[in-house]
Order: sequence, then structure tokens, then C-alpha cells
Amino acid sequence: MASKTLFEATPPFPDDLQPVAEIATISLAKLVADDASEAQTMLDACRHLGFFLLDLSRDTVGEEMIKEVDQVFEMVRETMDLSTEEKVKYSSDPPRDFRGYKAEGIMKTETGAPDRCEFYSLLQDDILGNSTVSPALPTPEPINSRSELLRSYFEHGHYALKYICRALSTQLHLPPETFWDLQAPTRSSGTMLRLIRYAPSLSPSDMRTGLLSHTDFGSITLLANVTGGLQVLNPQFQPEDEAGWQWVRPRPGCLIVNMGDAMVQWTGGILRSNMHRVKYAPGEQRLVPRYSAAILTRPYKEAAMQRLAGGRIPTVEDDEREGLVIQDEGISSLTAWEWELKKAMALKEGKDCARSRGGRELRAMDVA
Repeated sequence: MASKTLFEATPPFPDDLQPVAEIATISLAKLVADDASEAQTMLDACRHLGFFLLDLSRDTVGEEMIKEVDQVFEMVRETMDLSTEEKVKYSSDPPRDFRGYKAEGIMKTETGAPDRCEFYSLLQDDILGNSTVSPALPTPEPINSRSELLRSYFEHGHYALKYICRALSTQLHLPPETFWDLQAPTRSSGTMLRLIRYAPSLSPSDMRTGLLSHTDFGSITLLANVTGGLQVLNPQFQPEDEAGWQWVRPRPGCLIVNMGDAMVQWTGGILRSNMHRVKYAPGEQRLVPRYSAAILTRPYKEAAMQRLAGGRIPTVEDDEREGLVIQDEGISSLTAWEWELKKAMALKEGKDCARSRGGRELRAMDVA
């Protein structure tokens, strides 16, 4: 997350706002030190809410990433301040190609109203030189002039991601590198950095959902933002019930981390991919642009989407013995790239009704 200085330059998150989600704060330094208690707390958060705050402080690499977030936000601002005529030169073409610019209003919210966000997506393969299919695309000057920052930001994100993956693998009694190997940055994938801007909410008509409720269909998301607006769904509520939507309060020096659908699939529903959305920013924050940067991590393209074996991961036979029916929607026979394209097409055609996934209880024999 951004530095305290950047937070102090932004209108404050309202102290009296309700309901605010109770999100566990996990120390990256403790994960690096292989703190079993911290790893267990993180697993609990990933099973119940699917979200946690990752405190980057007191870790050398984490402290560097905090400084870089401020620089990335400046890049987002400069990019989005370009003229519309300039930005549309770099328009994306999903689902064929997710790279590039998406203008505000192209997608819809739950009421059918246009969305209120614009973003620019940068493929990890292009930044790191992993692409074997298509060449890197041209980028606007605010991005093109910061190639070293982008490479470093990805590398520092990988550092945090690796220790998250190791802790989850260990807590689920899997080999330590299990989850990391499925999304290692040395292999070609759909992993991207998304630079996002939401316009200020200056009128009552702007005080609505800016980005439709959804789950992330990758593996793990690392989000940096300063201004509020992100809401997560209380697992006890249905998305149609407004009382179930809870505000997420950003904190200096912390990333907001959430599990994606791939982690649910691999763990047979143990980890939770929770619905979330972006509303207007609360309080005086609604009067300023909302910037964020999300590393959307996805498996390497040839990774198998079948359920992992061993450890605490239940087998299909376990499900049958316990009278459970865990539908994999035909995912298990697909590669990660096939699965992502299938889900992207379904979302574009309105056939995939977003819902929270996972969060199943561990079997009694697996609880220490």
C-alpha cells in the first residue's frame, strides 16, 4: 500500500462509516520468518472472508514496495490525465487481448448503468520478456518511461506472493512450493498489472456502484489503494442484500490481498473467492479521483485446473463419502489459459452469474 505521506495528502476515510469489514492484518515479515501462527491466521482469513491486509513494513523488500506504490500512483495519474483521443490509441480488445486501455462506461453495473472506472492493463509477460506468442504493444509515455519501475514493482510483488503461497501450501500440508509453482513468473501467463482510476463522485447520480460485484478468476490479487470505495460481501449474506456489503478501509503500508477462483478450484473449495465491488468513495474522499493498482496473478498458461492431491485438500471421493457435491463446471480437464478464456467469454456474454465460491470447513481429521 502507499506510504503514510500519500494517505495524509488524501481526504480521510470516515471514522463513523458502517459497516466496515473486519479484515485480518498479516505481517509479511512474519511470513518470511516462517511464523506458523501468522500463517494459520492467514489461512483462516483466506477461508472465511477471502481477504486480508498484508503489512509490508519491517521487511526490507516490503518497505521498498511501499515507496514504489507512490510512484506507481503517479504513473496512473499521468496516464489517465492524457486526452481521451490519446488513450484510445491503446484500447484493449478483450477477450482476444486484455492489454491496453479500457474507457469508462464500457462495462455495466448491476442496474445496467455504465461503469465508472477506466483502466490500463499491462501484461507481466511483456514487462519481464516472457511472451512467446505476441510482441509487446506500444504504451503511452507515462508508462513507457517507467519500464524499470514496472519491472521492480512486479518483482517485489512476486516476493510477497511467494511467501503468501508458501504459507498457504504449508498450512494445507502440501509441499511448500505447490501454489508458487503454479504461477511462477518465469512461465508465460495472463498475470497483469491493472492501473485504475475512478472519477470523483460530484453529484448524487455519481454515488452508486462504479464496478460490478464480481470475484477474481485468477489466483491471488495484490491491490494497492488509498481512497475507500471497495466493498466485500459478508459471507452470511446474499449479494442482493445491501446490508451484507461492508466497506474496506485501506491502511498505509498494507496491500489488500484476496483469493481468486483458481485457488478455490485447486483446494476443492477450502479457500474462498469472495464477491466484491467498488462503490463511490466515502465521505470527502468522493470529491477526489480514486487511484489503485492491482497485480492480478493468474496461473501459468499450461497449468492444470484439476483439484490438487494430498495434504488437507479433500478428494472427490471424500466429498462423496460426506454427502457433498462440489461442482467443478468442467474445469478440471482444462488448462489455466483455456479456463480463463472460457470465463472471460461467459462474463462478456452475461452467462456467468458471479457468486462467492469456497470457504468449506476442513474435515475434523485435518484440524490440529
